[in-house]
Amino acid sequence: MPPRLHRLAGLLLALPVLLWMGTGLLFHVKHRYAEAYEPLAVPRPPAAWAQAQLSPAQVVARGLLSDGEPLVLLQHPSGRPAWLGLRAGAARAVDAASGEPLPLADAATARGWARAAVAASAHAQRYGALEEGAPEEAQLPSALLGGRALPAYAFRFRGGKRVTVGRVTGEVAQTGALNDFIDASYRVHYLQWTPWRAVNLGLLALAVGGMLLLAGTGLRLAVGRRPPQR
Repeated sequence: MPPRLHRLAGLLLALPVLLWMGTGLLFHVKHRYAEAYEPLAVPRPPAAWAQAQLSPAQVVARGLLSDGEPLVLLQHPSGRPAWLGLRAGAARAVDAASGEPLPLADAATARGWARAAVAASAHAQRYGALEEGAPEEAQLPSALLGGRALPAYAFRFRGGKRVTVGRVTGEVAQTGALNDFIDASYRVHYLQWTPWRAVNLGLLALAVGGMLLLAGTGLRLAVGRRPPQR
């Protein structure tokens, strides 16, 4: 009985074990991980912080940004220092020198920011040319405002990358087919083979049970039979 169970467990676990080993090797080597998860940023001129004449109290007192909300001093992609915060629940950037609200970047401006950010990348050649046509309206979580989703434009590059540019802050994020492949390999490695959590937990339970059966029957075969004494 143990030999049959051992062979059966080995046959059922052959594919999962091979996939587990292959994806584990990928995680160890991390081939092109730096490219897949590289941060992008719009190049900016040297910061002229001395131009930031308005204090947070002045910005709030003028009604430019709401009191009681986070206020962040940043260097806008235009090169000007700006206060970033909320007004009536919407994100807003205000010129820290003049107090003028900075308008949301239009499609042409955001396209220029996307091109500049990609051109500054160490992997710029992998992106290919920027596809023509109107950009896709999107939302981009802002690291400056604690992950709040801000309006953005998304652009496609011929190399398979999707670059999203924040219209308020100029923050940039990228993803693409390479990221999708790496994410899929993690799901394969951890037996997340279906969209349903309950099914994936069932697969995990079967895999654990199969491995215990394989190990147990293997040990039984190894120690249960002794060579005949001469």
